[in-house]
Amino acid sequence: MAGKKRLIVTHTEIFPGTFASTTETADYLLHEWGLAAHPVVKWGPMKTQILSEVRRGGLLVIGFAGNSAPDHVDQLHSLPEYLSWLAKK
Repeated sequence: MAGKKRLIVTHTEIFPGTFASTTETADYLLHEWGLAAHPVVKWGPMKTQILSEVRRGGLLVIGFAGNSAPDHVDQLHSLPEYLSWLAKK
């Protein structure tokens, strides 16, 4: 957040059951950092839907719709787009 490094955290709405979901993990990190996600509705890479985001310094946390394995895998396939977001900063 100090702007010395850049970090993107993405998550979907998948509920894995017996361990912390990516949403729960992201929410925990935001809480520990004293930040809160802001609701948005816009399109992301690979026709994914962005539901929330937080931007602070070099930090970007983005929450995506989706509760199936393919939705989760889209995060991996979207990596080139996320890297281009870092280059624009």
